[in-house]
Order: sequence, then C-alpha cells, then structure tokens
Amino acid sequence: MDKTLEFTTKSPRQIKQGDTETMFTFICKSAGSAVDLTQATSITAKIGNVSGYLRSQSITITSLAALNPGWLNLQPMPDLISGLPAGNYQLEIWVTDQAGTSIYPSDEPLGFTITNNIENESGASITTIAFDDFVEAMNKAASTIAKGDKGDKGDKGDKGDKGDKGDTGPQGEPGQTGPQGDKGDTGTVDNAGLTTAPAFVALETQVNNSAVGTNLLTGTSGTLQTYSGSGWGSGNLSSTNISLISGKTYTARMWIQGYDVPTKLVVRVYTASGTQLAYAIGNVIDANSSGYSTVTWTADSNWTSNVITTLSFVSSQSATHSGQYSELKLEKGSVATDWSLNPSEILTQTDYAKIKAAIVALGGSLS
Repeated sequence: MDKTLEFTTKSPRQIKQGDTETMFTFICKSAGSAVDLTQATSITAKIGNVSGYLRSQSITITSLAALNPGWLNLQPMPDLISGLPAGNYQLEIWVTDQAGTSIYPSDEPLGFTITNNIENESGASITTIAFDDFVEAMNKAASTIAKGDKGDKGDKGDKGDKGDKGDTGPQGEPGQTGPQGDKGDTGTVDNAGLTTAPAFVALETQVNNSAVGTNLLTGTSGTLQTYSGSGWGSGNLSSTNISLISGKTYTARMWIQGYDVPTKLVVRVYTASGTQLAYAIGNVIDANSSGYSTVTWTADSNWTSNVITTLSFVSSQSATHSGQYSELKLEKGSVATDWSLNPSEILTQTDYAKIKAAIVALGGSLS
C-alpha cells in the first residue's frame, strides 16, 4: 500500500537554527486514508540530507490524543537540529506496532528547510569536512608552495653621457640592462608534516570516530544476502578484528527474512583456539516472518578479541534452512541507527581519491 507523509495546511515547512518552539504538524496516510497512529508502540522522526541519515527524535503516543486521525506533531529538540548547517533536509516517520514497522512516506522522504538566524548567517556545521572545499584550499596552497623564491633583480645599466651644450651633440648610448637573476629552487613539501597537519588529523578522527552511528563492522551490505545452515546455524556473517571497550554499551542489529524456523542475531567472541569467551543474543524473528533482530549489551574484559556476528537458529536443526539477511551493523551506544558502511570503506572511494590528488598536487604522497 502506498504510504504518504504530508504537512498539514497550517504547518510550517522550515525552521531557523536555534529555534526550539516551532512545531511541524504532519498527516500519515495509507492508500489515501489517514492511519490510526494511537495503536503504535513507538513513533520516531528520522532526518537526513543528501549524504544520508543524521539523527532521530521519538514522538510520544500520548501526544496524539487531541489530534485528528493520522496527525502528529514534531517539535524539534536541540538534540535533533543543533549544529546542523542551513540547508535542505529530508524526514521520515517510522511507526512500529504489533504488525511491524511502517515508514512514511513509502517513496521520497518529505523535505523541510533549516535557515540561518541573524546571529549566525554562515551557520554551524556538524563535524564533517567538506572534501571539495578541502581540495580547493589544498590546491591553492600548492600554487604557492610549489614556487621557488624569486631571483634578485639585475643591476640597472649606467646612463650615457650627455653632450656639450650648444650644437646638439650626438645622443649618448643607453646603458645595458643587467642580467636577470637566477630562478629560485623549486619548493619542497614535508610529506610527514602534511599527513600530521591538523586538517588531516581531524579527518582521520572523524572517520574513526563518527558522531552519528558509525558501523564498527566491515564487509556488511544494505542488500539482501542468502545464508543456509543446519544445526544451530551460527553462520559467520562478519568477522572483524576489533576490541570493544570494557564498561561501554554497544548495539548490534540485522534484518532477517524468509526462514521457516525462528532465527536471531548472536554476537560472539572466541579465542584464537576457538573457545567462546562471551556472547550477546538479539530478539527472535519468528518462522515465516521478517524484522530486525537487535541486541544491546555492555562489554566486559572478554570483549577484546575477534568479534563475530552470527545468524543462529533458536534450536538445533537436522535439516538445512535458508533465508536472507541484510543491514548488519554494530555501533556504540544503546540506540540502533540506520545501516551504513564502515567509514573506512567509504573513504577508499571517491573522497579518498580527492584527498590523495590534493596531496600529490602539493608534491607529497599518500599510499
């Protein structure tokens, strides 16, 4: 069924930076009819921009009591929009009830705008480095660093003697122009200095410790993958050599569908010899059903070895069972956010190429 999300007639479509009082009002429809949101167990507003998901904010079910069917209010709190630069953003409403999760709208997200206030015309930015601006600045620097010092100007030649007064004498010969100074040596670049410069350190920190839902696992995918197994299942879906921090909270989540037996996500840690040290178990996805299996836990001193995520059956199976999974993600904190690639996998694509080109333009190198 086609799901739509619309602003109500009198709702604003934009908000200024720092405004915590403006309230958006939306209406959720399914197949053209307003939906009953009062039966939901949770409602979440999620916002993003052209780069992807940014943040989310919960909407209380009790706030729907005085509203028309399908209507809901969103008053953006500072945690949702603080620090976001002025620009165009997109919004989705995620509604979870006993039947599952519905996302409004079902096609393109609903757009809204954040504008500058009078105190901050340039706007504040999330801790993200704009690669195009970064490359442009580095290339400008290259145009000056690559040039050597200008040679000294040659001495000016002597002027010819003036003839005696009276009859006009012959004009004196002009002096010879002095030789041009030698061109300075081509400037050089300290490659070690470049790669430890604050801009590069800031970029590395951002990549390794993103503020918004960094996926700690590598080799995951947002498209459906097939796994077949018997026994307890325990398919090794991602084996990432990371050490979790004792006392810190982590959340793992994975979409599961198509299995005719109950399944779940299990995160395990083994020693090099194969002894299981610790594990964390997600919620069960019923047979012939689909949904997210999610687990949140606090790591202890055992979580210092290879972390393995597995798709497991609830009971041991004598036959082989097949199904699909996707959106496997392990992240810091107690909230599961939308799936994304590990930042290192993103950096190895076009953005990494741009940075490398900027360094090469300066005469340095980056392997």
